[in-house]
Amino acid sequence: MANASIVRPRSDPLSPTSAGRAAQYVRMSTDHQRYSTQNQAAAIAVYAAQHDLVIVRTYADEGRSGLRINRREGLIGLLDDVRNDRADFDHVLVYDISRWGRFQDVDESAYYEFICRQAGIKVCYCAEAFDNDGSAVASIVKTLKRVMAAEYSRDLSAKVHAGACRVASLGFKQGGAICYGLQRELVDEDRCSRGILGKGQRKHLQTDRVLVRPGPERELRIVARIFREFVIHRRSLASIARLLNNEQVPNHRGTPWSNGVIRHILDNEIYIGNGVYNRKSFRLRQVKKKNPPELWIRATGLFEPIVDKSIFLRAQELLKERYVKPSDEQLLDKLREALAANGRLSVSIMAATEGMPSAALYAYRFGSLREAFRRVGYVNAERDYDYLDARPQFHAELLRQASALTNHIGTLGAVAAFDPETKVMTIDGRLTISLRIARYYVPRHHAPAWLVHRRSIEPAGLILALRLDEETNREVTDYFLLPLSEMATQRINLTATPRSRFASYRSPTMEHVVRAIMAKVATLPT
Repeated sequence: MANASIVRPRSDPLSPTSAGRAAQYVRMSTDHQRYSTQNQAAAIAVYAAQHDLVIVRTYADEGRSGLRINRREGLIGLLDDVRNDRADFDHVLVYDISRWGRFQDVDESAYYEFICRQAGIKVCYCAEAFDNDGSAVASIVKTLKRVMAAEYSRDLSAKVHAGACRVASLGFKQGGAICYGLQRELVDEDRCSRGILGKGQRKHLQTDRVLVRPGPERELRIVARIFREFVIHRRSLASIARLLNNEQVPNHRGTPWSNGVIRHILDNEIYIGNGVYNRKSFRLRQVKKKNPPELWIRATGLFEPIVDKSIFLRAQELLKERYVKPSDEQLLDKLREALAANGRLSVSIMAATEGMPSAALYAYRFGSLREAFRRVGYVNAERDYDYLDARPQFHAELLRQASALTNHIGTLGAVAAFDPETKVMTIDGRLTISLRIARYYVPRHHAPAWLVHRRSIEPAGLILALRLDEETNREVTDYFLLPLSEMATQRINLTATPRSRFASYRSPTMEHVVRAIMAKVATLPT
């Protein structure tokens, strides 16, 4: 949104004027010139001038799909302002129906417009041939346009999927993160190498492709060791994960090893040189599902196997023998055994118990870990279960803050990229910052504090702690930009006193923390 054609929001207070006040909403899912946010804003500005409207606010979603409202911070913010009477405008200007959204349920699109209309705010589609005046003709045309927008996405999805399957069958990688022990090689249309792609890098020419290649030798040794421990020494997934974590072996995500990561390595054919595509599908971002093997696209012999094929096949047999999906009652029986052996239950006890499924599985099956514990008769009043149950909300708030921070840094001319898996932000490829939620906590026999946790293997040089409010533990009140050296232990406690040794790292607003980040970037070598 750095182009001069975009109308910037005004900061002046409401004042009497003959012109109406309007907010513009722009969205772009890809880099197509026709729907660039600059082109949308230019057309909206012309419409506003023709209809005597003054644009006082801009809501933007760049690189966001219109299929769902999830992660569309611009539209979410617009509707939130309308619902909470913070809207200082009476019109919302949108380029056309498809920019509002390509929702697969046209009633969803209508519902979001209804929220605005209910608050007395008119939604105008500037590039459409009809006036959204509530007439019968406008309603019919608008509904037809919404159906066409949804159908366009369905048709495009089918074509893109067919093309992706064809390219995958030729041995090229189709998006997604790379697995441990592997790397991506960029090649041109003649399969001549253009070099190795680093994390976060992607191809830019349509004729270029990406091949999967074996990675660093030290990672290949770890892969071979994982298969050896599982097949020959018959270690469990949890035991292998603990072994690697105790030795502080980093993985490709910058997170501790887990059962899921180990299993993903053990049942991935890429380690014997086969690429498999379409094992799962998420068509139109509606429902994730596993596809039957006959729909898988397999490309064989991509490179020399990293793991001997006989060991790999034996690992598949052991996985089928050992890891049958347990019933709810079987899961509860495991919990009862752990409770009888330890006298209490906790996430750490579950992780240390051989053969115990993960805490995440219990939370998924029973709605929360607290509910799983209650079903086996264990209730610990001292345990902060509210924190466990609220972790999805914490994660959503962190993603929202990261998006706002990325956009803010972008307006200053820097390039910020955020990885939601590792929760690490990289600025201009020079500075890495790990984002953490600092929640309010009142321990027994100690003063209240805000807890900031670090990972056992922390990939960033700085930690940005987002401190939550005392009352609800939901809203971010301020920020602490901490050097990693300040976190010698697995967690630190931020206190309310200004005399704390962490007080010098505090930023009261996002604008202040952005200035602090950019000041640090300026001191680093290019």
